[in-house]
Amino acid sequence: MRKVILLCASLFTTALLFSASPVMAQQWVANNGSDANACTPIAPCATFQRAINIGASQINCLDSGSYGPVTIETSLTIDCGSGNVGNIASSSASGITINTTSAVTIILRHLALNGFSAGGSIHGIDASSFSNGTLIVEDCMIHGYHAGFGVFFIPSNGRGLLQVSDSQMFDNFDGIVVQPVGSQIASLTLNRVESVGNSHFGVSLGGNVVAGTMRDSVVGENGTSGIVSQASQVFFTVEESSIVDNLVNGIQTLSDGSAIKVGASTIGGNGTGVLATAGSIVSFGNNQISDNGSDGTFTSTKALR
Repeated sequence: MRKVILLCASLFTTALLFSASPVMAQQWVANNGSDANACTPIAPCATFQRAINIGASQINCLDSGSYGPVTIETSLTIDCGSGNVGNIASSSASGITINTTSAVTIILRHLALNGFSAGGSIHGIDASSFSNGTLIVEDCMIHGYHAGFGVFFIPSNGRGLLQVSDSQMFDNFDGIVVQPVGSQIASLTLNRVESVGNSHFGVSLGGNVVAGTMRDSVVGENGTSGIVSQASQVFFTVEESSIVDNLVNGIQTLSDGSAIKVGASTIGGNGTGVLATAGSIVSFGNNQISDNGSDGTFTSTKALR
């Protein structure tokens, strides 16, 4: 009898815990959905914006489709799921606009953003009004923003973290731009990212303080520099990556506070491989640098330990 009472008490406690746990507001979109629907799996909406407007904290795609530009103001996950692609295509508006006033976590997965040669201040992911928190971009393709950027990240209130992985940025003006304002700090992590064929920079680090890493990535065939650092302070490490075929410079530092370290990477086919106009570009001594118009010179070499 005692065992039965204890079992009942345990089940009752478990039920209370589940009932007290917050339920994520999941909404659904589908290629054949309607914004007159309730955004459920059996009655999906047609656009991401409709799902947000009715209170989504996570948006799922039932299939691949075109789901329209969207503005995000709170923590949110948009995940079209492995095998699906959520298309956002517009030449008159940024694909995803992030406008926040407090710390948020925003996760974007399995999306394709196309700017159709957009002019003006139109970007793939426009986080120029990002307060602070975390922006995660995974398995996304961003292209066609000819006067804008693939990702434009400007934390303005506290520390902002941008993580991009398994994604491609091409045929934009700049691929990725990180530019914290005032005294703010941006942390940047790039893993298996391709920023190629942009007309200006592949990766641009500006503003106040930027710290981070790039691993197993390609920055190539950009119109000027592959990676350019011009923030007040930069602490950035490039590992096991290829910086190739950029028309002007592979890696360039332009500010006294810039410090870029490079290890186990290939730098080739650029106008100039490495150019420390100001600041420093330090080698770990295990890079391959050749076939540039001018290889340039690392500021120093730091021995591996």
